Formats: sequence, structure tokens, C-alpha cells
Amino acid sequence: MEKQNEEETLNFDQPTYRFTPKEHHDWRQQGPWLVCKSCDLPHSIGIGMDKILVGLDKTGKPILKKRIR
Repeated sequence: MEKQNEEETLNFDQPTYRFTPKEHHDWRQQGPWLVCKSCDLPHSIGIGMDKILVGLDKTGKPILKKRIR
């Protein structure tokens, strides 16, 4: 049985996959994060604990309000 080489050299100047984000994101709040649920590559942005997502505008941008404690 021949031993296979476990090392791989990647050429980052010529990636085999290129991520192109969608025009509109489907944002959902998860704790202090807004997480996009519609793109192929998971991504998020931190909004902190003092804001709450109340909806999306007609262009898909998140509408945030200050959380009342």
C-alpha cells in the first residue's frame, strides 16, 4: 500500500472559488449579531446588546431600534 502525500500547496493568487455576495441579504438577529441567512458564505456583523432588529427596509437593509430595558 502506497502512502499518500498529505500536504497540499494552494495558490492564493488564483483561487478556485470566488465569493460574490448577493445584492440583498436576509438578516436575522442572533444575540448581539446580525447574521445573513441568504448568502452561500456565512457572514455577520456585531450590533451589540443594546439594539434590536425590528425589520428590513425595502432595499433589504436592517432597521434597528434601541432596546428598552
